[in-house]
Amino acid sequence: MNEQFLSFIWKHRLFSGELTTSGGVPVSVLRPGEQNSHSGPDFFNALIRIGETLWAGNVEIHVKASDWYRHHHQTDQAYGNVILHVVYEADMEIITTDLTTIPTLEIRSNTDENVLKRYLGFRNSRMNIPCGKSLAEVKPLTISGWLDRMLVQRLEHKSMLIAHSLEVNRNDWEDAFYQLLARNFGFNVNAGPFEMLARCLPRQLLMRHAAQPHQIESLVFGQAGFLETEFTDEYPRLMQSEYRFLSRKYGLLPLDRHIWKLLRMRPANFPTIRLSQFANLIAAGKVSLANLIGNPTIAEIRNMLQVTASPYWNTHYLFDKPSQFGNRMMGNSSVHNIIINTVAPFLFYYGRQRREDEICEKAFALLRETPSEVNHITDEWKRLGVPSDSAYTGQALIGLYNDLCSKKKCLICALGTEILRKNESIG
Repeated sequence: MNEQFLSFIWKHRLFSGELTTSGGVPVSVLRPGEQNSHSGPDFFNALIRIGETLWAGNVEIHVKASDWYRHHHQTDQAYGNVILHVVYEADMEIITTDLTTIPTLEIRSNTDENVLKRYLGFRNSRMNIPCGKSLAEVKPLTISGWLDRMLVQRLEHKSMLIAHSLEVNRNDWEDAFYQLLARNFGFNVNAGPFEMLARCLPRQLLMRHAAQPHQIESLVFGQAGFLETEFTDEYPRLMQSEYRFLSRKYGLLPLDRHIWKLLRMRPANFPTIRLSQFANLIAAGKVSLANLIGNPTIAEIRNMLQVTASPYWNTHYLFDKPSQFGNRMMGNSSVHNIIINTVAPFLFYYGRQRREDEICEKAFALLRETPSEVNHITDEWKRLGVPSDSAYTGQALIGLYNDLCSKKKCLICALGTEILRKNESIG
């Protein structure tokens, strides 16, 4: 037994039988109050009839009545307006400093056994999604409504990284977007090195060379630390010569080449390929926050991101090491990844900050038109009958799993709440 479950029982009034205080006085709950997630009493502004008296005030929840003293509430003025002490076990009487007794409601014998059984089933479940066996009991409308909320919560979580980047970049939206776009090109494994590269290679500097794509690529590879050795092929030698001139001109110092990871990575995701694609994306000058908050169609946004590495990389994954020919274009899954993790969160956060709902709606529409990520989380939901029909649903399900399911926070989940409040037992 824990306070979270008792608070759930109190909030939803899932009692059985008549309620009385430990002194035998009848209790009628007219309004359980507003649950408090901060310090102070657990519920504010409750309305309760105790005997013939109607009380308005706060309610405190404990497993044992003696927890009142163990938590030192007797010395905290925030608990001065508690009108009812709700406990699972009334092991002692609570007397305030002015020698009045706080009415105590013991609900051990009034707790619905089926609700407790279902809750313990969730707590003890070995499934990745504790309520998985009971999901069919949840109304589709409940699921869709909760996923809407989970998507917003996930976008808000991603917005924290954007807010930090804005602070670092003195509220320059374009610089923040450029740096986090670069981070996304690292696709988890090289996200850190890519962001470091963007921080030491300012967007404005690259824009000075927008008319010379080869110079942008030289700057990108040079600052990444890939042009510090001697080469046989003409292509890297030309880039090396260009970078040495530009680095002296701008006083640039390259990153350490060894921060980039290649181990156990598909060749198409090698940082060399991603660096070339990123350089060509910047050189094209189409992908900027200003362009995205204009009015491009979803197809136009995809086309903006569908970049190709320079021709040299058609026959190489590493400098001076020929490979089988292939067009090193950004794959659809990579484009979708950038839309999901950079473009949509930026549009959402920008719209929120500027209070422009239509931009937030554009972020939602973009996710609805983008295929979902496929991973062990979305696969598990699909197995349980909740498929990801788009990135909108997929991101919501990933957020739901990470924030609630994996932590067994079923009591604050609409799906878990609906299952727990059903009258029938789970068996």
